[in-house]
Amino acid sequence: MKRLLYAFGLVLLVSGSTSLAHEGATGIVKQRMDEMEEIGRTVKRINDRLKSKRGLSEIARDAEEIRAAASRMPSLFPPGSRDGHSDATPAVWERWPQFVAAAEALETAAEKLAATARSEAPIAAQFRLTTRACSGCHDVFRSKR
Repeated sequence: MKRLLYAFGLVLLVSGSTSLAHEGATGIVKQRMDEMEEIGRTVKRINDRLKSKRGLSEIARDAEEIRAAASRMPSLFPPGSRDGHSDATPAVWERWPQFVAAAEALETAAEKLAATARSEAPIAAQFRLTTRACSGCHDVFRSKR
């Protein structure tokens, strides 16, 4: 449970600090920032559901939202879309295959989370794997604040 809360704290820290970065962002950069922020809100919603043990049946829908966002992720990072508002590091484009693989790992983890939630099996372990997929990508492809 401690690890779950730690991972969730990282997501909140990241999503809470992004609203200032959105100032002045436009086009695809703003679109991907908004998408990442939505993923953060969805992760928070799942965490809240797990902590309160309420609304667990909705986790499958939440996980599907994350999966769908992950599938769109590579299209949100076209070449030349790094500007002063973006937290994306040059590694996104320099290590494109690794970045795409990281997005696919999140997509797979979220898909498994949705399946786990639909089966009413214990969800927390798969949720941790899903948040690790998020933070693993951020470790390499996102600037540290």
